Amino acid sequence: MDYREHYQEIRATGARVVAVSVDAPDKSEVLRHELGLPFPILCDTERRVIREWNIYNPRERGGIAKPAVFVLGRDRTVRFGSVDAVATRVPASEIVHILQAVAERHPVRRKVYIPRLAEWFRAIRNLRR
Repeated sequence: MDYREHYQEIRATGARVVAVSVDAPDKSEVLRHELGLPFPILCDTERRVIREWNIYNPRERGGIAKPAVFVLGRDRTVRFGSVDAVATRVPASEIVHILQAVAERHPVRRKVYIPRLAEWFRAIRNLRR
């Protein structure tokens, strides 16, 4: 997982990383250990948070969150947000860049990411499942 590899860089900016899952706590904890994630997975089994943040995807596996990244400031305002497609996601290296820019008070500009052909095939395969 990309965020696992960049976790220390993200923490060095003073930020924290958490994931949100619709799975039960025991299942999320097993997944966290299997993936070797150094950050917690918060459980939204009733899907309240993902609905309130408008990232609910009812068409996939009984209703899950769309891939998304939010950077919140200390005052809990959203400083950066990206709701992504299954095939395209914000790389963790870009989040590090955004966090550094926010810390240095520079304006944040998002790069355009064009997925590779293999990523499109993977996304189509996932949609069929």
